[in-house]
Order: sequence, then C-alpha cells, then structure tokens
Amino acid sequence: MKLSNETKIVVLGAYNSGKTTTLEQICYNRAKVEYNGTTTALDYGSTMINGEKVHFFGTPGQERFRFMRRILSEGLDGAILVVDNSKGITSTDQEILGRLKEFKVPYVVFSNKQDLNSNNLEIDSDAPVIPTIAQDGEGILDGVETLLEIIKS
Repeated sequence: MKLSNETKIVVLGAYNSGKTTTLEQICYNRAKVEYNGTTTALDYGSTMINGEKVHFFGTPGQERFRFMRRILSEGLDGAILVVDNSKGITSTDQEILGRLKEFKVPYVVFSNKQDLNSNNLEIDSDAPVIPTIAQDGEGILDGVETLLEIIKS
C-alpha cells in the first residue's frame, strides 16, 4: 500500500505512440527536452489529482534510448504503456510489458489512436486496457484514475 502523498508514474511506449501528447493532456505544467519534434531525453509534468501530487515522466520510444526507459523507471509507483492501436503491439511494447510484469509494476495500457483504428487491442496482459485518443484527451484522465486506484490497492 502506498503511503506517500506523491506518486511517480512513467509513461512508456514505442516511437510515435502518443506518449508526449498523453502527458500534455494530463499535466498543466510541463517541461520537455526535445530535438526536431522527437523526445530524446524525457518529458516531465506534474499535477495534483485528488489532493496528491503526481509526477509523470515520459520516455523516448526509439530503441537507441532504451537505457533512458530504465533510468526513468527507477523508483516508479506505476506505469502507463501507450500503444498505437493502429499499429498494434510492437517489439518495444512487448519488451516493456515483460519488464513491467517481471518487476510487478502496477500499470495500465492506453490503446491510443482509437480514431484511426477502433478494433480491440490484442494484448497478453491482465492490466486494464483503456481506449484513448490522446490528441483529443479522450480516455486519458479515466485511465490515470484507474492506475491510481490500482497503485493504492
């Protein structure tokens, strides 16, 4: 059971899945290190949810930045895996899922880009799969609240 009044959530996923847009929809205050429109270090934002400060760290999705996912995942309380539903589960997503399961991290899956493909995402996981359209903010806050409930239980 989580006792702190601050929570660290890491937003993970393959390249161009919608991680940055998801984080933008969640947080009002946001800082980002970016190069040519692509996250190369991290996205960061924090916000108050139900009286609790929640810190969100978005990771770069390119394989060459795999080490950043591991660094940013130190001490996390939960994770959001953002999957581009129009492409399905990638090898990067599979690797992330494996690590989340291995380390028993509470997480939810955002099946993003539902406006491009609304078919159900086929995923080998017991985690909740939340249909989202990050660009419009659809499903995002419901998914975050679901994850916070899982973390607290």
